[in-house]
Amino acid sequence: MAGVQQPIAEPEIRPFRHAITARSIALGTLCVTFMAWGGHYTRHIGHTTKMAQDHLPWGVMVPFFIIVVILNKVIQAIRPRAMLTRAELLVIFAMALIGSALPSYFMAHMIANIGAPYYFPSSENGWATELHPYLVNWAVVTDVIAAKWFYEGLPRGASIPWRAWLIPLTWRLVLVGAVACFCYCIVAIFRKQWVENERLSFPLMKLPMNMADEEPRGFFTAGFMNQPVFWIGFAFAIFPIMWNMVGYFAPVFPTIPRDFGLIQLERDFPPIETRFYPLIIGASYFVELEVSGSIIIYFLFLTFQLGMFRRLGFETGPLRADTSDFENWQGLGALFVLIPWGLWIARGHLKDVVRKAFTKDPTIDDTQEMLSYRSAIFGLILSAMFICAWCVASGMTVYVAFVFVALVILVWLGISKISIETGLISSRIIHAQFATYHIVGLTNMNAQSIVALALTYTWHRDLKTVLMAPMANATKLFDDVREDRGRMILAVAIAVAVVVGGSAYYAISSGYQTGAYNYGSIYAGSVQAVFDRGVGYIRDPFAMKRHLALWGLIGAAVTVANMILRYIYPTFPLHPIGLVSATSYPANRTIFSIFFAWFAKAAILRIGGISLYRKASPFFFGMMLGYFVGVGISFGVDMIWFPDDGHSLALY
Repeated sequence: MAGVQQPIAEPEIRPFRHAITARSIALGTLCVTFMAWGGHYTRHIGHTTKMAQDHLPWGVMVPFFIIVVILNKVIQAIRPRAMLTRAELLVIFAMALIGSALPSYFMAHMIANIGAPYYFPSSENGWATELHPYLVNWAVVTDVIAAKWFYEGLPRGASIPWRAWLIPLTWRLVLVGAVACFCYCIVAIFRKQWVENERLSFPLMKLPMNMADEEPRGFFTAGFMNQPVFWIGFAFAIFPIMWNMVGYFAPVFPTIPRDFGLIQLERDFPPIETRFYPLIIGASYFVELEVSGSIIIYFLFLTFQLGMFRRLGFETGPLRADTSDFENWQGLGALFVLIPWGLWIARGHLKDVVRKAFTKDPTIDDTQEMLSYRSAIFGLILSAMFICAWCVASGMTVYVAFVFVALVILVWLGISKISIETGLISSRIIHAQFATYHIVGLTNMNAQSIVALALTYTWHRDLKTVLMAPMANATKLFDDVREDRGRMILAVAIAVAVVVGGSAYYAISSGYQTGAYNYGSIYAGSVQAVFDRGVGYIRDPFAMKRHLALWGLIGAAVTVANMILRYIYPTFPLHPIGLVSATSYPANRTIFSIFFAWFAKAAILRIGGISLYRKASPFFFGMMLGYFVGVGISFGVDMIWFPDDGHSLALY
């Protein structure tokens, strides 16, 4: 009937489904628990390939490989609709990746720094008279017996003196929490700038992101694994590892080398290493050509500079053992240009962040960010204030603490940009403590500040595992789950808490069981060198060294010139990030593999364009996964047959 009004159908309301599920958090927690144990075990007990020492460690990739390739396939066979989704897989990987920054070097340096000051004093090193008067008791173990037992092992029938560790460990772990909060707030603020505005490539995340893409056709759930070219790359990487593994049992068995010697240009010039690393080649393939090419050119430029300055009689420090003072200070000079320039480029975005945080401007949408801008800004301010207050309470003057923390932020941002833009598997540049000593000048620092800086060689020590770098990489992984940011924050907090708490417990308890001094390196010579250096600086302070300032000015000037040339000539082929990347360790050891990847990618693009580039990508994914799986198998062999005398397949 025409006059009868038809009922209006109500829209269907579907229940909200969390992108981040309980099972993804549970699996991620299992991965970081494995990392909390394995980071310490592989580094100090098993002496096998270190599980967590770079921005894409095997301790993350091998469990993720098992989850994607085996567990998800089993679920598919039993109940296809229950398979882990792309979002769940990326959450699992992100939790493991963030946790990987902490268990091996970070926590080892922390525990050693807490336990060493009252174990190693002697009449020769002068710690009792030059160091102890300026140490704050709440930051170190002051019980001499507790420290002795930690380094030498418990006597029969004795129990671990946890009470001696309670206060210093608590204050150190609270500081770790503040550092984690600071890093998370920074990357939450810059996520949109890095991912959407600058469209950085995040080369190290290409592999896990492609592994998480489900393939409806073929046997493997990760689509690229169904392509024959993948298995060629996989075999290319894993075959030398499996072949050389025979030598574990038969030492005279011939091995396949990965180091093809040194290229020595001239006397006084540093040699160029020719190491062939499938993982480096695979990761570098996904770096933009101008970026990888710039690293190579600037590496050669640094090599030329080092040779010429040494020929002229300048002292540049040790050549390529790690990185020289010359490279460190040029890298710092480059950072003094790159980071402020990056902030200037992001000024529009940062204005929006500040306006949203303080005025709640409704025209600025932050609902899809990792944190609301208001929470990120205030979290950043409060965590930075706590870090500075911790430094002052430990003995630094306000001025020294300000300079040091500012340099720490500069270095952390620099390493994070290097990781997400250049794909370097690891990057160790200048330590902020070393820069602070020279920029402020030891003659302008009191003894308390020098000793307090020695206490910071825990949360800012081994720059290969800076926490901000994996968090920055995770901003790309969290793209699919940003609307579920409450659980995202929970996942990150669980990852940090589990790996920090687990690592601390395992490191301390195993130290008392077997004697931490037997671990060597970090627990012995390394931590002694930190406090010996502090005592030496107190006894013989120095002012800023002019030649170091010159090295820094060269790095800054070259970076500025590069930027100007790119502005005048948009097609100028060198990228400004190339210089600081080339100064980092271990780029100076892996440059041959970076060159190989650059050459291969350039040739592929020239021959077949972007189509051939995409078709060849599975080959390079195969090289990366072949290395990781090979290392995992080697680790299993070491656990069974060589539990205390393993074999390292580390890249450097």
